[in-house]
Amino acid sequence: MNSMLLRLAVAAMTLSLLAPLAGCSKSADEPAAENAALATPVPAGMIRGTALETMNSGGYTYVFMDTGQDQRWVAALETPVQVGDVVQTDEGMAMTGFTSKTLGRTFNVVYFVSGLQNLTGSSQPPAQAAGEMPPGHPDISSGGQAASAAVDVAAYEEGKDIAYVYANKDDLAGQPVTLRGKVVKYNSGILGWNFIHIQDGSGDAGASSNDLIVTSKAEAAVGDVVVLSGTIVLDKDFGAGYSYPVLLEDASITTE
Repeated sequence: MNSMLLRLAVAAMTLSLLAPLAGCSKSADEPAAENAALATPVPAGMIRGTALETMNSGGYTYVFMDTGQDQRWVAALETPVQVGDVVQTDEGMAMTGFTSKTLGRTFNVVYFVSGLQNLTGSSQPPAQAAGEMPPGHPDISSGGQAASAAVDVAAYEEGKDIAYVYANKDDLAGQPVTLRGKVVKYNSGILGWNFIHIQDGSGDAGASSNDLIVTSKAEAAVGDVVVLSGTIVLDKDFGAGYSYPVLLEDASITTE
């Protein structure tokens, strides 16, 4: 009988020691269970990563995040983020050599995104107008047409000028086109491309058919008269509110 009581006492003691361990295991799993967003797949067109560094300046939050595939700086309207938080955002628009005057810092590459969602915390992306960027960000939006210039450049092929491209854009979509024009606006290193506005004196400024936006890996300078050969694409959408009804894409450039 004494032996039986001893065995029961040992069993009871063992159960009392295991109970706290079981409780600890359950509590360790609770954060993942409570935050279902961390367990869901990353939505198409979005990225997710851990904040390695973060800072706020000028009403914007800059986060250096590790996505598991790369490490990148992203910037959005100010959002509560701490080192170690898991954040999710859209692909955004890449800017190379961007200098933040408020931080006094130049980023090799920073992606300006529409908003940051902190999955570790409870913050949601703040309201932000499509395409809204901080001061100093070059305006390459479809509404950012270059001002009309006094330009008179002969067409590369008679009758086929910028006005012709706009008037026949549906038929020209996906087709190679060669144009001559004058560079009136130039932004380099955006999304890996140089964005070039050309005019040749044709078209209607009121209808925005006098200014054609070109993307190219080649460089140019405002004032250059150039011959460009590329492909006409319609309704090109780079995200973050930057879309173009007509674009001459991946153009080669010859300066005359």
